[in-house]
Amino acid sequence: MDLHLKGLFDRYQEQFGCGPGLGPGSGTCLMKVDGIAPNFIRSIYKASAALYRTEPWKRLRPVHYFGVRVGRDSDWNAKKQPFPCVQFIGGDGGDVGFYMYRSESDAKKMTGVRETVRVPNVEVLRVTYEVESLMFPLNRRMIKSLSLEASGSERFPVIDIARCTVAGALQFRNPTLDELRFVYAFMKAICMVHPLLLVADREGGSKYSTMVNFEPFIETVDVQWPPEVTKGGYDLVAVTVSHPPGRAYDEKSSSVSAGSTPTKYVEPPMEDTFIDTNAYSSTGLRQCAMCEREVFGEQSICCGRCRTVVYCGSICQKQHWNETHKSLCGLYRAMMEREEELAINIFLFPCSADQPCKWLESLDIHQKGMWRRKCSCYSHCSFGLLPLKGGLHEQWGELDEFEYPQDTSFNNNFTPSLLLLSGWSEYYNLRSLPLSSPVADILSHPLTVYHILTTLNVGSKNLLLKGKEVIIHYLGPEGELDWMPAFAEVGHLLNGMGNVQIVMVGPEVPANLSGTTSGIGSRVRVNLVRGVYQVEASYLPSPHVVIALNSKLENYSSWGGALDLIKSISVPAFFTDQSEASCVNAKQVLRNAGLHITHPVTPNPFRSPVKNLTPSSNLPSYSNGFVFGVNT
Repeated sequence: MDLHLKGLFDRYQEQFGCGPGLGPGSGTCLMKVDGIAPNFIRSIYKASAALYRTEPWKRLRPVHYFGVRVGRDSDWNAKKQPFPCVQFIGGDGGDVGFYMYRSESDAKKMTGVRETVRVPNVEVLRVTYEVESLMFPLNRRMIKSLSLEASGSERFPVIDIARCTVAGALQFRNPTLDELRFVYAFMKAICMVHPLLLVADREGGSKYSTMVNFEPFIETVDVQWPPEVTKGGYDLVAVTVSHPPGRAYDEKSSSVSAGSTPTKYVEPPMEDTFIDTNAYSSTGLRQCAMCEREVFGEQSICCGRCRTVVYCGSICQKQHWNETHKSLCGLYRAMMEREEELAINIFLFPCSADQPCKWLESLDIHQKGMWRRKCSCYSHCSFGLLPLKGGLHEQWGELDEFEYPQDTSFNNNFTPSLLLLSGWSEYYNLRSLPLSSPVADILSHPLTVYHILTTLNVGSKNLLLKGKEVIIHYLGPEGELDWMPAFAEVGHLLNGMGNVQIVMVGPEVPANLSGTTSGIGSRVRVNLVRGVYQVEASYLPSPHVVIALNSKLENYSSWGGALDLIKSISVPAFFTDQSEASCVNAKQVLRNAGLHITHPVTPNPFRSPVKNLTPSSNLPSYSNGFVFGVNT
């Protein structure tokens, strides 16, 4: 009897829905949307199926609101984002799908404890996944005639816009073509970014609660429009997803709230919100972001909201707000909220190098071995020409023998296999290094290369697993030209699997070293080539992957030709940069070059643990801090 009732209840739930939803599909059909092309319907169903496979409902509940921006406000009717707030429904039972609202306020009004509240005159765009057998005949015929892709087991998305009347009844309409473009862009973007959400600590909450809270989050990715809905020749659009949704600042407080991620578009501040504060200031020399005047850290001030941008005084601060900063303040504040997350707190040596020479002196490695490239004392000596005398002991700055990796392979009693590492803790444990050793600061470069080859890029990983050689075009080397001993670790970590040829190309390669080849261990070979990549590439062996570390794409005009070449050869390319702000600008450079970002900006697990000081910003900045990629 119990099984019989369970079956009846399951069929009732499938047909009528339950939990936080508005019930089954309304009978709308995308074939009735004015101007829609059959191929775009296919694209929507493919994007919907891809989202379904990522199973966001495993973690997300209706109270987890997301802000979404697709392109510019001027790209849409009424010059504003159509549905900038989104929630996923069905994770705790009932109709599986997501709802999109005109505002966060509308979303909160309609979110009840157990059910979706019917609020009069509020429109909600619904995407619900329904079993094909329970769909309206018109939708079933569309699915069959267009051979649309299913989501999961015989489920398909139904898209409509619902509106509750004053009497409590629901009215439905088809979305417009423009609204469907917005839905498509959101589905493509959220697939890439929702897995990046980090669970927040449950401070003050019940330990028995099943509700998961997430850290504040903001990420921008590129989405490629299908050809049939491309407008104005632009086939890529930037989509920004934030959690919680962006909102205006609390004008009465300049403190950073852990529970809010502000939008990057904020209203001009009131006079009393310009707060002079040196809470983040260093004792070193800083530079005003407005007038570029140098000022001592204790005499500088910074924005009272984001605590990021450094100024020499309130006059420059106010001028910078009106000219530039008001459009970026919210974004910077969200980035500053990730400061604790980005800090690698496992190490026992000082992890802040506001004054590099003093930091090196505190570790007794100043002006020694490979560490000479970590301050400006040897800036007169060209990259690659530092005299490196002696063995590893001298090259690692006379650290104790147990504090740096030895030039030895790993345990050879096992079958050869790639060593896949998740971060510094695992590497230090593997090499039996003490957490007081600062070698991670230099090893960040070779281990980031290894991470890209074995974790981020499937093609190079497969080649190595087959025992073959991977060719890297390594662009713009500078300090790493003097860190060749550290790159021996790449060969050791291969652990008997394959070989790596690194072709380092850049204008900083010394003329007398250009054209030389050196073996670093038995499995890594480095070729040095002086010149500009797009000029020299035709003389080089074809790459399997292109890598540029601490790339600073925004700073160099010469990147234009290199990016054009990367686009034309369609080879996976990965870049790192030191701060999230630099990555935002780098993504714009890549978009302008027509490159589609396929690996979104993510923290690099092998970033240097040593925080750098940038003259005019307090943003968290680490060598190889973030990694992103194209053509992957």
